[in-house]
Amino acid sequence: FNEIATPAPRGHVPQMENKRTGEKGGGYMLMQPLVDTAEKLGVRAEYDVRVQTLVTDESGRVVGIIAKQYGKEVAIKARRGVVLATGSFAYNDKMIESYAPRMIGRPGAAIEEHDGRAIRMAQALGADLAHMDATEVAFLCDPQLTVRGILVNGRGQRYIAEDTYSGHIGQATLFHQNNQAFLVIDEAAYDEGAAGTTATPFLRARPKWVAESVEELESDMGLPAGTLQTTVEVYNKHTTEGSDPLLKKKSEWVKPIGTPVAALDLRGMTLGFTLGGLRTTIDSEVLHVSGEPIPGLFAAGRCTSGVCAGGYASGTSLGDGSFYGRRAGISAAKNPTG
Repeated sequence: FNEIATPAPRGHVPQMENKRTGEKGGGYMLMQPLVDTAEKLGVRAEYDVRVQTLVTDESGRVVGIIAKQYGKEVAIKARRGVVLATGSFAYNDKMIESYAPRMIGRPGAAIEEHDGRAIRMAQALGADLAHMDATEVAFLCDPQLTVRGILVNGRGQRYIAEDTYSGHIGQATLFHQNNQAFLVIDEAAYDEGAAGTTATPFLRARPKWVAESVEELESDMGLPAGTLQTTVEVYNKHTTEGSDPLLKKKSEWVKPIGTPVAALDLRGMTLGFTLGGLRTTIDSEVLHVSGEPIPGLFAAGRCTSGVCAGGYASGTSLGDGSFYGRRAGISAAKNPTG
């Protein structure tokens, strides 16, 4: 799309003091102001509560939940409704097998509480689902390295432009290449990429094979004879013009593959989470299979099928969850008292 319209740099990266990745990072920076504001408004938070089921009255309206707290069953009444926001089903093996089998055996890029509980509870009330096979797939290789080499499949063929968004590379690798991927890169390009600034230094893998020629590398990797050699030959031929007519890689990254040459083994280096879930309205009302909203039931975040089921970009869940979370709160607040 960058050929159709020039991308506008509208994004920003908020900064914080004493940041500790994994302990006090972006999530903390996002949530702490919300928690502080909620407490100032008198909101009470209950911890160690595990919801079990939704409660309805005789008319079918959701009026509360049954949950367990410290091992004891508790009933909680909802005067205006219940908002579901318990995450995806990435860690529910049975649901993965049924709805998103391409993710079987792939580590979930989410926390273990993403067990699909909200989806199953709402289904018990007849809730409709959407895009349950949709998944985000991360590709575990530092982009600083990826763009400087060529990605090939198990047949030694390029299959995607290496400067493509890594989530798209992950989907292409898992869905269309049987999770088989290798990054072929020469010594100079590897050293340049390894010295570059990156947000993902932990994804900088070391080459598994190093050789003095592409032919030798191809043999060491066990690829069909001549396949990788042909791929590199064609790629290098067009680098003299700074072009990539096959996959349209940007000219700034199109450089010949020289020697010594190496390959990173990226087979199976994908993980992800599910994007499908409850079908909702623009006001975050959960829809029944009949197409009508289930009275008193709202949902937001990854337990719903939000705006990104057709293709995920990093951080989309934040926009999805915050926008529809706010809509859910407004809708519940306007809901008549039950």
